[in-house]
Amino acid sequence: MDSLLSSPLDRSGPLHGFLDEEVQFRVKIQRFSNVPAEFTVQKIDFGRDVRRYMGAYQEGRPSCFPSRARSRPEPGVPRDDESIERSQRRAKSNIRRAVLELAPNHFSTFTTREVGPVYLTPLEWASIWAHFVRLVRLAAIDFEYVAVLERHPKNPEHFHLHVAWRGRANYNYLRRFWHMAIEAHYGRRCSALIRGSASPGNIQDQPVKASRGSFKQCRKIAKYIAKYITKDLISEFNKKRYWPSKGINVDKAQVFWLESVSQAEAIREACLMLGQWDSESGKPAQRFFMPSDRVCWFAIDPELSPPPPF
Repeated sequence: MDSLLSSPLDRSGPLHGFLDEEVQFRVKIQRFSNVPAEFTVQKIDFGRDVRRYMGAYQEGRPSCFPSRARSRPEPGVPRDDESIERSQRRAKSNIRRAVLELAPNHFSTFTTREVGPVYLTPLEWASIWAHFVRLVRLAAIDFEYVAVLERHPKNPEHFHLHVAWRGRANYNYLRRFWHMAIEAHYGRRCSALIRGSASPGNIQDQPVKASRGSFKQCRKIAKYIAKYITKDLISEFNKKRYWPSKGINVDKAQVFWLESVSQAEAIREACLMLGQWDSESGKPAQRFFMPSDRVCWFAIDPELSPPPPF
C-alpha cells in the first residue's frame, strides 16, 4: 500500500469534476486474513447525478433530491425484479468475502430425509441448523462455517444446505449431532448416529479440484457456495438466506480513485499502482474477469506476480 499512500494525489475522492467527466474509475482493494487480496476496477457514472443537479439549478429548487423521504415497501407487497437482483448481487458478494475470510478446508452438503407433501421450510431449516451448531459448540469441536440453503433441482419444495467450514472433526460425530438436531425438531429424542433407511439425514463431503488448504481451494469453494443464492430464494425468503459464524469479520475494502477516464487505461493504471502489470507483454500480470462493462475483477495469484505492496 506504500506506493498508493505516497502518491501526491489525494485519491480519496473523484479526481475530475462531474461536469467535465461524467464517467470516472476507481480501484477497490479487498484484503483477507488467509488468502491473497482481490481488487476491482469499477466504472462510476455520474451522469444521472449531473442531470439531477442541472435540473434543480434550472428549476430554481434548493435541493436536487426529492423532498419526500423514501418510504419502506409495504409488508406483503412483491419486490420488483431490480430490487431482487440487487439483493442477489449483494448477498453473493457478502458470501464470497465471508468464505474467503474463513478460508475453509471443507465443503459439505447437509441433507434431510423427508416424505412429502409437507417439507421443511427455510425457517425450520434455520432452527435445525442453530440446534446443530449448539451441539457442536457444546462438544468443543472446532467448526466455523458459512452455510447457504438451496432448493433441490428435482424437487423445489425440498431444500438442502451447502456449508463451507473450517476445522477438524470426525464426520460420524457431525452426523450424530445432525441427526439429534433433526429429531429434536420433530419432538423425538436421539442420542446416537442413526444408520440405514431410518436415518433422518446425511452430511456428504464435496470434492473440490484443488489442493486441500490452498488459497485456490478457498476461492473455488467461495465460488461454488455463492452461486446457490438464487433470485427465487431471495424473493420468497427475504429474512435469512445464509448463515455465517459470528467470528468471521471481513475488513472494509479500501477505495482509491483513478485519473484514467477509459476502462482500458483505468485497468492499466490500477495494475501499475499495485505492481500487477507485466511491462514486457503490456498486459495485466494477473488473470481478470469482466462480468459486465462496469467492473473488472482481479483475484491475485502470487505464483503469477509478486504480491501487492501492502
